[in-house]
Amino acid sequence: MERSDASVRVVPARAARLSGMERSLPSMLFLIASVAFSIAFGGWWMQRVAFTPTATRESAAAMLRDEDIRSELSTLIATVAAPALEQPTSEITVLLDTVVFSSLPGASVMAPIMERAQQLAVGDTDEPLEISGEELVTIVRDQRAVTIEPFIVPLEPIGTLRTTSNVLSWMIPISAAIGLVTFAIGVFARPERRDVLRGLGEFLLAMAVSILVFGYAFPVHFITALDNRTWTHVVPQLASRTLPVVLGIAVVCAAAGALLLLNASNGSKRRQWSTPLSVARYRGGDNPGWG
Repeated sequence: MERSDASVRVVPARAARLSGMERSLPSMLFLIASVAFSIAFGGWWMQRVAFTPTATRESAAAMLRDEDIRSELSTLIATVAAPALEQPTSEITVLLDTVVFSSLPGASVMAPIMERAQQLAVGDTDEPLEISGEELVTIVRDQRAVTIEPFIVPLEPIGTLRTTSNVLSWMIPISAAIGLVTFAIGVFARPERRDVLRGLGEFLLAMAVSILVFGYAFPVHFITALDNRTWTHVVPQLASRTLPVVLGIAVVCAAAGALLLLNASNGSKRRQWSTPLSVARYRGGDNPGWG
């Protein structure tokens, strides 16, 4: 029994590899590439969804769902239009708030104005947001509003949104470049099959985390925590609009990534059972090796 115990001594480095705790160079490079690519994708998603102004009905409806934005616009427009329409300001305010701004046809009418408002809020332009009499006719649904002089909505570029937009504009290409370089080096390092499976699994898991952070958590909660002004809410409202898509992508990526990691782990365990252990055997002579 003593000889049997002494004759099976696993080499430490080999044991570390067999335990699955040691990462190869390609595996480390694939991990770095996964994180970099996921950051680039998350930043691109947030920029496209929340920081790229579009004159669409859906975008306008999302922004007008914010009570403060809707209230500020309805109060301003009603105050300007009331003298020309010869109606009480309160009646026009109720019409705008409950009929125009809360309906899809009304959102279609407001789409060009909301696009310009978003451009100004995120810092894409410094031109003031002006509403003309012709635009006012379609908003208040009264031809008499055409005589109203153009007026300015009190909105200026919001520093938090402008800074975030600028950071995204350089973060996306830099992260993508880092991911591409590290991935290429990892491929040239001749990875094993389990390294490839682990890299793909970690990439998908990183994508799931990234889209949750950049597609929902950061634009909806973090930005408004930094700056809670009325027009800052255009970003969380637009990001919330795509929440079902964000959750769907995150679930699919997380499930696929977990399966790939499990497959890589099982493959590693199968190799451990089939690989003979390195041993030191008793050879006799002057140094028998007994403890």
